[in-house]
Amino acid sequence: MKRYGKRWHGCRVEEFTWRGQRLIVLENELLRVGVLASKGADIIEFRYKPRDLDVMWHSPHSLLPGDFIPTSARPAGAFLDYYPGGWQEVFPSAGPETVIAGAELGQHGETPLLPWDVDVRQDTASRLEVDFVVETVRMPFRLRRRMILSTGSPALRLEEEAINLGEQELPYAWGHHPAFGPPFLEAGCRIEMPVCEVVEPPYAEALARRFAVGQPSRFPFLADLRGDRKPMNEVPSPASHTQDVVVASQLTGNWCALRNPARKLAVGLVWDTAVFPYLWMWQVYGGAFGYPYYGRTYNLALEPFNGPVEPLANLADQGRARVLGPGQSVMAVLECGIFEAPGEVQGVEYGGRLRTG
Repeated sequence: MKRYGKRWHGCRVEEFTWRGQRLIVLENELLRVGVLASKGADIIEFRYKPRDLDVMWHSPHSLLPGDFIPTSARPAGAFLDYYPGGWQEVFPSAGPETVIAGAELGQHGETPLLPWDVDVRQDTASRLEVDFVVETVRMPFRLRRRMILSTGSPALRLEEEAINLGEQELPYAWGHHPAFGPPFLEAGCRIEMPVCEVVEPPYAEALARRFAVGQPSRFPFLADLRGDRKPMNEVPSPASHTQDVVVASQLTGNWCALRNPARKLAVGLVWDTAVFPYLWMWQVYGGAFGYPYYGRTYNLALEPFNGPVEPLANLADQGRARVLGPGQSVMAVLECGIFEAPGEVQGVEYGGRLRTG
Protein backbone atom coordinates (compact mmCIF):
# COMPACT_ATOMS: atom_id res chain seq x y z
CA MET A 1 0.00 0.00 0.00
CA LYS A 2 1.06 3.59 -0.60
CA ARG A 3 2.89 5.12 2.38
CA TYR A 4 3.55 8.70 1.30
CA GLY A 5 1.59 11.53 -0.30
CA LYS A 6 -1.62 10.58 1.50
CA ARG A 7 -4.74 12.16 -0.02
CA TRP A 8 -7.47 13.43 2.27
CA HIS A 9 -10.19 14.21 -0.29
CA GLY A 10 -11.79 12.57 -3.33
CA CYS A 11 -11.20 8.87 -3.93
CA ARG A 12 -8.68 7.32 -1.57
CA VAL A 13 -7.54 3.98 -0.16
CA GLU A 14 -5.89 3.21 3.16
CA GLU A 15 -4.72 0.11 5.03
CA PHE A 16 -5.28 -0.49 8.75
CA THR A 17 -4.71 -3.24 11.27
CA TRP A 18 -8.06 -3.93 12.90
CA ARG A 19 -8.47 -6.65 15.57
CA GLY A 20 -5.26 -8.16 14.23
CA GLN A 21 -6.69 -8.33 10.72
CA ARG A 22 -5.69 -6.54 7.52
CA LEU A 23 -8.40 -3.99 6.72
CA ILE A 24 -8.44 -2.06 3.42
CA VAL A 25 -10.71 1.00 3.30
CA LEU A 26 -11.84 2.52 -0.01
CA GLU A 27 -13.82 5.73 -0.04
CA ASN A 28 -15.04 8.63 -2.12
CA GLU A 29 -17.33 11.55 -1.30
CA LEU A 30 -20.37 9.26 -0.83
CA LEU A 31 -19.18 5.79 0.17
CA ARG A 32 -16.81 4.23 2.69
CA VAL A 33 -16.13 0.53 2.05
CA GLY A 34 -14.15 -1.62 4.50
CA VAL A 35 -12.66 -4.86 3.12
CA LEU A 36 -11.19 -7.52 5.43
CA ALA A 37 -8.35 -8.73 3.19
CA SER A 38 -7.02 -11.26 5.69
CA LYS A 39 -10.41 -12.99 5.97
CA GLY A 40 -12.33 -13.62 2.76
CA ALA A 41 -12.02 -10.07 1.42
CA ASP A 42 -15.29 -9.65 3.33
CA ILE A 43 -16.94 -6.25 2.95
CA ILE A 44 -17.61 -5.43 6.61
CA GLU A 45 -18.57 -1.79 6.11
CA PHE A 46 -20.67 -0.26 3.33
CA ARG A 47 -21.40 3.22 4.58
CA TYR A 48 -23.40 6.02 2.96
CA LYS A 49 -21.45 9.01 4.18
CA PRO A 50 -24.11 11.74 3.69
CA ARG A 51 -26.19 10.00 6.40
CA ASP A 52 -23.37 8.19 8.25
CA LEU A 53 -25.31 4.97 7.63
CA ASP A 54 -23.67 1.54 7.32
CA VAL A 55 -26.22 -0.72 5.58
CA MET A 56 -24.41 -4.00 6.33
CA TRP A 57 -25.66 -6.45 8.93
CA HIS A 58 -23.24 -7.36 11.72
CA SER A 59 -23.43 -10.74 13.45
CA PRO A 60 -23.90 -10.73 17.25
CA HIS A 61 -20.68 -12.68 17.76
CA SER A 62 -18.51 -11.32 14.91
CA LEU A 63 -15.63 -13.68 15.70
CA LEU A 64 -12.72 -13.81 13.26
CA PRO A 65 -9.95 -16.34 12.61
CA GLY A 66 -7.57 -16.14 15.55
CA ASP A 67 -10.22 -14.81 17.95
CA PHE A 68 -11.03 -18.25 19.34
CA ILE A 69 -10.41 -21.97 18.88
CA PRO A 70 -13.60 -24.00 18.29
CA THR A 71 -14.25 -26.74 20.83
CA SER A 72 -14.79 -29.16 17.94
CA ALA A 73 -14.81 -29.14 14.15
CA ARG A 74 -18.26 -28.68 12.62
CA PRO A 75 -19.15 -31.25 9.92
CA ALA A 76 -20.64 -28.37 7.90
CA GLY A 77 -17.38 -26.41 8.11
CA ALA A 78 -16.24 -23.26 9.92
CA PHE A 79 -18.14 -20.63 7.93
CA LEU A 80 -20.65 -19.82 10.68
CA ASP A 81 -18.01 -19.92 13.43
CA TYR A 82 -16.25 -17.00 11.75
CA TYR A 83 -19.13 -15.22 10.01
CA PRO A 84 -19.09 -11.53 11.00
CA GLY A 85 -22.02 -10.54 8.79
CA GLY A 86 -21.37 -8.11 5.97
CA TRP A 87 -20.69 -9.32 2.43
CA GLN A 88 -18.84 -12.51 1.45
CA GLU A 89 -17.78 -13.83 -1.93
CA VAL A 90 -18.69 -17.52 -2.04
CA PHE A 91 -16.59 -19.91 -4.16
CA PRO A 92 -15.96 -22.64 -5.42
CA SER A 93 -19.02 -24.21 -3.74
CA ALA A 94 -22.07 -22.60 -2.22
CA GLY A 95 -24.71 -23.47 0.31
CA PRO A 96 -24.44 -26.90 1.96
CA GLU A 97 -21.18 -28.78 2.51
CA THR A 98 -20.16 -31.09 -0.34
CA VAL A 99 -17.42 -33.32 -1.76
CA ILE A 100 -16.09 -32.59 -5.27
CA ALA A 101 -13.32 -34.62 -6.95
CA GLY A 102 -12.20 -35.83 -3.53
CA ALA A 103 -12.16 -32.33 -2.01
CA GLU A 104 -14.26 -31.89 1.13
CA LEU A 105 -15.73 -28.37 1.09
CA GLY A 106 -17.64 -26.86 3.99
CA GLN A 107 -20.59 -24.50 3.88
CA HIS A 108 -20.05 -21.71 1.31
CA GLY A 109 -16.77 -23.08 0.01
CA GLU A 110 -13.24 -21.86 0.59
CA THR A 111 -12.91 -18.19 -0.27
CA PRO A 112 -14.75 -16.70 2.76
CA LEU A 113 -12.12 -18.15 5.13
CA LEU A 114 -8.93 -17.47 3.16
CA PRO A 115 -6.64 -14.41 3.15
CA TRP A 116 -6.62 -12.49 -0.13
CA ASP A 117 -3.73 -10.59 -1.72
CA VAL A 118 -4.15 -6.86 -2.39
CA ASP A 119 -2.81 -4.81 -5.31
CA VAL A 120 -3.66 -1.13 -5.77
CA ARG A 121 -3.91 -0.71 -9.55
CA GLN A 122 -5.05 2.93 -9.68
CA ASP A 123 -5.11 5.49 -6.91
CA THR A 124 -6.17 8.98 -8.00
CA ALA A 125 -8.60 11.54 -6.66
CA SER A 126 -11.03 10.62 -9.45
CA ARG A 127 -10.79 6.80 -9.44
CA LEU A 128 -9.67 3.83 -7.36
CA GLU A 129 -8.99 0.34 -8.68
CA VAL A 130 -7.92 -2.24 -6.12
CA ASP A 131 -7.43 -5.92 -6.93
CA PHE A 132 -8.14 -8.64 -4.36
CA VAL A 133 -6.87 -12.07 -5.41
CA VAL A 134 -7.09 -15.52 -3.82
CA GLU A 135 -6.21 -19.10 -4.82
CA THR A 136 -8.31 -21.82 -3.25
CA VAL A 137 -6.57 -24.63 -1.38
CA ARG A 138 -8.67 -27.76 -1.77
CA MET A 139 -9.57 -27.01 -5.39
CA PRO A 140 -7.32 -25.41 -8.05
CA PHE A 141 -8.99 -22.06 -8.71
CA ARG A 142 -7.93 -18.43 -8.72
CA LEU A 143 -10.47 -15.68 -8.09
CA ARG A 144 -9.72 -12.03 -8.81
CA ARG A 145 -11.99 -9.19 -7.73
CA ARG A 146 -11.26 -5.66 -8.91
CA MET A 147 -13.06 -3.11 -6.73
CA ILE A 148 -13.62 0.28 -8.36
CA LEU A 149 -14.81 3.58 -6.90
CA SER A 150 -15.19 6.71 -9.00
CA THR A 151 -15.51 10.24 -7.71
CA GLY A 152 -19.07 11.31 -6.94
CA SER A 153 -20.53 7.83 -7.56
CA PRO A 154 -22.84 6.20 -5.00
CA ALA A 155 -21.98 2.72 -6.39
CA LEU A 156 -19.12 0.26 -5.93
CA ARG A 157 -18.17 -1.70 -9.05
CA LEU A 158 -16.75 -5.24 -8.98
CA GLU A 159 -15.02 -6.66 -12.07
CA GLU A 160 -14.21 -10.33 -11.53
CA GLU A 161 -12.58 -13.38 -13.04
CA ALA A 162 -12.54 -17.01 -11.89
CA ILE A 163 -9.90 -19.31 -13.43
CA ASN A 164 -9.45 -23.09 -13.32
CA LEU A 165 -5.73 -23.65 -12.67
CA GLY A 166 -6.08 -27.44 -12.80
CA GLU A 167 -5.66 -29.95 -15.59
CA GLN A 168 -9.18 -31.35 -15.43
CA GLU A 169 -12.68 -30.03 -15.92
CA LEU A 170 -14.26 -29.01 -12.62
CA PRO A 171 -17.72 -27.89 -11.51
CA TYR A 172 -18.00 -24.75 -9.44
CA ALA A 173 -20.53 -22.62 -7.60
CA TRP A 174 -20.07 -18.87 -7.30
CA GLY A 175 -21.99 -16.05 -5.75
CA HIS A 176 -22.16 -12.98 -3.54
CA HIS A 177 -23.57 -12.93 -0.02
CA PRO A 178 -24.34 -9.33 1.04
CA ALA A 179 -26.47 -9.19 4.19
CA PHE A 180 -28.21 -5.95 5.16
CA GLY A 181 -29.29 -5.03 8.67
CA PRO A 182 -30.45 -2.35 11.11
CA PRO A 183 -30.74 0.55 11.30
CA PHE A 184 -31.24 0.57 7.52
CA LEU A 185 -33.30 -2.62 7.64
CA GLU A 186 -36.58 -2.21 9.51
CA ALA A 187 -40.21 -3.17 9.23
CA GLY A 188 -41.72 -1.66 6.09
CA CYS A 189 -38.67 -2.14 3.88
CA ARG A 190 -39.40 -3.70 0.50
CA ILE A 191 -37.56 -5.86 -2.01
CA GLU A 192 -38.13 -4.49 -5.51
CA MET A 193 -37.06 -6.24 -8.72
CA PRO A 194 -38.35 -7.26 -12.16
CA VAL A 195 -40.73 -10.16 -12.79
CA CYS A 196 -39.29 -13.58 -11.96
CA GLU A 197 -40.17 -16.94 -10.44
CA VAL A 198 -39.72 -17.35 -6.68
CA VAL A 199 -39.76 -20.50 -4.58
CA GLU A 200 -38.87 -21.67 -1.09
CA PRO A 201 -36.52 -24.64 -1.74
CA PRO A 202 -36.32 -27.91 0.25
CA TYR A 203 -33.16 -26.48 1.87
CA ALA A 204 -35.48 -24.32 4.02
CA GLU A 205 -37.73 -27.15 5.24
CA ALA A 206 -36.58 -27.06 8.89
CA LEU A 207 -36.65 -23.25 9.28
CA ALA A 208 -39.23 -21.19 11.18
CA ARG A 209 -40.80 -20.29 7.83
CA ARG A 210 -43.58 -17.98 6.70
CA PHE A 211 -43.90 -19.76 3.33
CA ALA A 212 -44.53 -23.24 1.99
CA VAL A 213 -41.69 -25.24 0.47
CA GLY A 214 -41.62 -26.24 -3.18
CA GLN A 215 -44.48 -24.10 -4.51
CA PRO A 216 -43.12 -21.77 -7.23
CA SER A 217 -44.93 -18.51 -7.81
CA ARG A 218 -44.59 -15.20 -9.60
CA PHE A 219 -42.74 -12.47 -7.70
CA PRO A 220 -43.64 -11.01 -5.25
CA PHE A 221 -46.12 -13.63 -4.04
CA LEU A 222 -45.65 -17.01 -2.36
CA ALA A 223 -48.04 -19.45 -0.70
CA ASP A 224 -47.84 -19.21 3.09
CA LEU A 225 -48.13 -22.21 5.41
CA ARG A 226 -51.93 -22.14 5.10
CA GLY A 227 -51.82 -21.96 1.31
CA ASP A 228 -52.76 -18.27 1.05
CA ARG A 229 -50.86 -16.04 -1.41
CA LYS A 230 -48.79 -13.49 0.50
CA PRO A 231 -46.13 -10.96 -0.56
CA MET A 232 -42.63 -12.22 0.24
CA ASN A 233 -40.99 -8.86 -0.55
CA GLU A 234 -42.35 -6.97 2.48
CA VAL A 235 -40.07 -6.92 5.53
CA PRO A 236 -41.84 -7.54 8.86
CA SER A 237 -40.54 -6.65 12.32
CA PRO A 238 -38.25 -8.95 14.38
CA ALA A 239 -41.37 -9.91 16.34
CA SER A 240 -42.43 -12.15 13.44
CA HIS A 241 -39.72 -14.63 14.57
CA THR A 242 -39.42 -16.10 11.06
CA GLN A 243 -36.64 -17.23 8.75
CA ASP A 244 -37.07 -17.99 5.05
CA VAL A 245 -34.74 -18.78 2.17
CA VAL A 246 -36.38 -17.73 -1.11
CA VAL A 247 -34.75 -18.33 -4.49
CA ALA A 248 -35.57 -16.21 -7.55
CA SER A 249 -34.93 -17.57 -11.06
CA GLN A 250 -36.09 -16.96 -14.64
CA LEU A 251 -35.05 -13.35 -14.10
CA THR A 252 -36.40 -10.84 -16.61
CA GLY A 253 -34.00 -8.13 -15.46
CA ASN A 254 -30.53 -7.84 -13.97
CA TRP A 255 -31.22 -5.82 -10.83
CA CYS A 256 -32.85 -5.76 -7.44
CA ALA A 257 -33.23 -3.18 -4.68
CA LEU A 258 -33.95 -3.10 -0.98
CA ARG A 259 -35.82 0.14 -0.27
CA ASN A 260 -36.57 1.79 3.05
CA PRO A 261 -39.59 4.04 2.35
CA ALA A 262 -39.35 5.81 5.72
CA ARG A 263 -35.76 6.87 5.07
CA LYS A 264 -36.35 7.36 1.31
CA LEU A 265 -33.18 5.36 0.72
CA ALA A 266 -32.42 2.19 -1.26
CA VAL A 267 -29.59 -0.25 -1.75
CA GLY A 268 -29.44 -1.35 -5.39
CA LEU A 269 -27.66 -4.28 -7.01
CA VAL A 270 -27.07 -4.83 -10.73
CA TRP A 271 -25.21 -7.87 -12.05
CA ASP A 272 -24.45 -10.14 -14.99
CA THR A 273 -27.37 -12.58 -15.08
CA ALA A 274 -25.58 -14.76 -17.66
CA VAL A 275 -23.10 -15.60 -14.89
CA PHE A 276 -25.44 -15.27 -11.88
CA PRO A 277 -28.94 -16.31 -13.07
CA TYR A 278 -30.31 -16.82 -9.54
CA LEU A 279 -30.97 -14.50 -6.59
CA TRP A 280 -31.03 -16.07 -3.14
CA MET A 281 -32.90 -14.15 -0.43
CA TRP A 282 -32.03 -15.05 3.17
CA GLN A 283 -34.79 -13.44 5.21
CA VAL A 284 -34.04 -13.60 8.94
CA TYR A 285 -36.64 -11.65 10.86
CA GLY A 286 -35.87 -12.74 14.42
CA GLY A 287 -36.41 -16.40 13.57
CA ALA A 288 -32.93 -17.98 13.35
CA PHE A 289 -33.07 -20.23 16.40
CA GLY A 290 -30.35 -22.56 17.68
CA TYR A 291 -26.69 -22.32 16.71
CA PRO A 292 -25.31 -19.71 16.10
CA TYR A 293 -27.92 -16.97 16.55
CA TYR A 294 -30.52 -18.19 19.05
CA GLY A 295 -33.13 -15.71 17.84
CA ARG A 296 -30.81 -12.68 18.09
CA THR A 297 -30.67 -11.64 14.43
CA TYR A 298 -32.60 -9.41 12.04
CA ASN A 299 -31.17 -9.28 8.55
CA LEU A 300 -31.89 -9.71 4.85
CA ALA A 301 -29.36 -10.99 2.33
CA LEU A 302 -29.83 -10.47 -1.43
CA GLU A 303 -27.41 -12.86 -3.11
CA PRO A 304 -26.70 -13.26 -6.84
CA PHE A 305 -25.56 -16.86 -7.46
CA ASN A 306 -24.84 -19.10 -10.42
CA GLY A 307 -26.99 -21.98 -9.19
CA PRO A 308 -29.81 -23.02 -6.83
CA VAL A 309 -29.39 -23.77 -3.10
CA GLU A 310 -28.22 -27.38 -3.41
CA PRO A 311 -24.95 -29.21 -2.71
CA LEU A 312 -22.56 -28.74 -5.62
CA ALA A 313 -21.98 -32.49 -5.89
CA ASN A 314 -25.71 -33.04 -6.46
CA LEU A 315 -25.78 -30.42 -9.22
CA ALA A 316 -22.67 -31.92 -10.83
CA ASP A 317 -24.06 -35.47 -10.73
CA GLN A 318 -27.24 -34.25 -12.45
CA GLY A 319 -25.37 -32.22 -15.09
CA ARG A 320 -26.77 -28.92 -13.73
CA ALA A 321 -23.54 -27.41 -12.41
CA ARG A 322 -21.46 -24.80 -14.23
CA VAL A 323 -18.04 -26.19 -15.21
CA LEU A 324 -14.65 -24.79 -16.19
CA GLY A 325 -12.15 -26.76 -18.27
CA PRO A 326 -8.38 -26.66 -17.73
CA GLY A 327 -7.20 -23.05 -18.01
CA GLN A 328 -10.69 -21.74 -18.69
CA SER A 329 -12.07 -18.68 -16.97
CA VAL A 330 -15.34 -16.83 -16.51
CA MET A 331 -15.74 -13.09 -15.96
CA ALA A 332 -18.51 -11.09 -14.31
CA VAL A 333 -19.43 -7.51 -13.38
CA LEU A 334 -21.54 -6.46 -10.42
CA GLU A 335 -22.35 -3.09 -8.89
CA CYS A 336 -23.89 -2.16 -5.56
CA GLY A 337 -24.92 1.35 -4.61
CA ILE A 338 -26.79 3.34 -1.99
CA PHE A 339 -29.28 5.79 -3.44
CA GLU A 340 -31.73 8.48 -2.42
CA ALA A 341 -35.07 6.88 -3.38
CA PRO A 342 -38.20 9.04 -3.05
CA GLY A 343 -40.41 6.39 -4.64
CA GLU A 344 -40.59 2.77 -5.81
CA VAL A 345 -37.43 1.55 -7.52
CA GLN A 346 -38.04 0.76 -11.19
CA GLY A 347 -34.49 -0.03 -12.23
CA VAL A 348 -30.83 -0.11 -11.22
CA GLU A 349 -28.26 0.51 -13.95
CA TYR A 350 -24.51 0.23 -14.25
CA GLY A 351 -22.70 3.49 -13.63
CA GLY A 352 -24.43 4.23 -10.32
CA ARG A 353 -27.88 5.05 -11.67
CA LEU A 354 -31.25 4.35 -10.05
CA ARG A 355 -34.70 4.83 -11.62
CA THR A 356 -37.68 5.50 -9.36
CA GLY A 357 -41.35 6.04 -9.94
